Amino acid sequence: MDVHGWIALAVLIAAAFLFISRLIPIEATALGIPVVLFATGTVPDAGAALQGFGNQAVIAIAAVFVMGAGLQESGVGALMARQIQRMGGKSEARLVLVVCVATAGLSAFMSNAAVVAILLPPVMSLSRAAGIPASRLLMPMGCSAVLGGTITVIGTAPNLLVADYLEQSIGQPPAFFDFALVGLPLCVAGILYLTLVGRRLLPAGDGKGENSGPVARNAQPEQLAREHGLSRNLTRLRVGQASLLTGKTLADLRLAERYRVTVVMIARHQGLVLHWRVPTSDLVLRSGDDLYLDGETEAIWELAEENQTRVGLAGEHHVEHVLDHGVALAEAMVGPRSKAQGCTLKELRFRQQHLLSVINICRGETRFTHKLGQLPLAVGDTLLLAGSLNGMRSLRKSDDFVLLTDMGESRDFRKAPLALSLLALALIPPVFGWAPLAMSALAAALLMAVTGCVAMREAGRYIEWKVLALIVGTLPLGQALELHGVAERAAAALLSMSSDLGPEYMLAALFLAAAAISSTSSNAAAAVILAPVAARAASAMSIPTQASLLAVAFGCSCTFLLPSANPCNLMVAAPGGYSVRDYLRVGIGLSLVVCVVAVCMLSLLVM
Repeated sequence: MDVHGWIALAVLIAAAFLFISRLIPIEATALGIPVVLFATGTVPDAGAALQGFGNQAVIAIAAVFVMGAGLQESGVGALMARQIQRMGGKSEARLVLVVCVATAGLSAFMSNAAVVAILLPPVMSLSRAAGIPASRLLMPMGCSAVLGGTITVIGTAPNLLVADYLEQSIGQPPAFFDFALVGLPLCVAGILYLTLVGRRLLPAGDGKGENSGPVARNAQPEQLAREHGLSRNLTRLRVGQASLLTGKTLADLRLAERYRVTVVMIARHQGLVLHWRVPTSDLVLRSGDDLYLDGETEAIWELAEENQTRVGLAGEHHVEHVLDHGVALAEAMVGPRSKAQGCTLKELRFRQQHLLSVINICRGETRFTHKLGQLPLAVGDTLLLAGSLNGMRSLRKSDDFVLLTDMGESRDFRKAPLALSLLALALIPPVFGWAPLAMSALAAALLMAVTGCVAMREAGRYIEWKVLALIVGTLPLGQALELHGVAERAAAALLSMSSDLGPEYMLAALFLAAAAISSTSSNAAAAVILAPVAARAASAMSIPTQASLLAVAFGCSCTFLLPSANPCNLMVAAPGGYSVRDYLRVGIGLSLVVCVVAVCMLSLLVM
């Protein structure tokens, strides 16, 4: 090994120390690696030192982050969360199984952290409804998000990096579901362990965060609708061709004054497209419009009879239908210094200014539902509002009202089918060999931004730049370790320990090394550093390179022992009230199960 090999090894040790100690930001350490390698002549070509910025795996990972955001913002994840709530009974084992399976399935195509963020509120709500401590559900959910990422090429950053290295070393990238040959059994075994054994090792407390914070407050819009009786009172009115409402504005009709009903939202059919309109005083009603009204049943029937209009049944499923199409429900309070106190909604021109409907006003124990526009507002009054998300965001900026509801739980599901179609666009070309994943994923990510599945200006917010910085910085280090013989020496040392024992032990050693590095620093860095070692070891032992690289990839996902080992662990630690001891109690057994299943399945590939 030449002097540059020793420099590369020194850089590796120094970077590992800084990754673990966090003396400086991780991304600063990572981006400093190519600078040091170039300055010392270890990687003399600047293009090679900066190769990470143009690497296909980096582009694919960034695109996958945006795609995951598109699935999240279009409500695909929230729809799955709703199904979890419907399927979950009050059996703890059944709930854990349903939560784990749904989480793993979603995390195979999304960022693991994004999946946990989506499912955390409904799982907390589910635990309260079933009378089961949240601590019995949240850690299994976080672990399942990690397990689910092992199923596909895009499931985790290590999978993509290993696939990229495999393509460079043997000229053939793994197929999209090649990881599933091992990842799926691994995931199934992990979920069975969590359901049958792991949950019994978890604390039985309620969790520190269960009854506090935005998660517990109106976690789902449907809950807010039930609390205010909207699920019982919402009625649908269809404006037919013979209806006397056709051609009139809401200001002309004065529905609130004459019939004491509130128009929550208007659905308008235009061809095959259904548009949802916020009710404004100048909106002209058309034949075919559906008016969603809140009010007494007798008053709505009177309105329908006098105007020759049909009444449609409505209920909780109609509330969900309205909420799924960009209509947000929220509570807002009149603040102590609000200029709105003493004024009526009519005087404030509230609907015209904010494009929001006021369904009722609560003052202490009294709830007002009629003639709301004429009621002078007082400090502490709580208004139940319905309208668009943009209207709610506009109200949040107002000095006169305090928005009490976390609007992060409101979803517009109209673009969910489009988001799923774009996900298929990203996955199908690589599966059939028509285009590389980086290209198809980039195209899908751009289309998600252009079509509004994720806001163009906010797309960059969903990219985990720290992960990309780690990859960009460590890629030239992996090349230097391979170029100057360090990887070869590490592979020789690995072979000297396992050559007499067989390839199974070599695969196990690679798996454990990847798990150890990932738990203490970064799974992306572990994949980049160990990939050349795994390839050299496979060549020396005459086993398929793919098997040894997959051992590294799966080892990088075995991060269950510490709360700081991955974002999923961190996100559930506080709400579940978990300690390091809790992670160790569950994680040791889960890591052992995952390791045994992964090594056994990989051994089949080398037979």
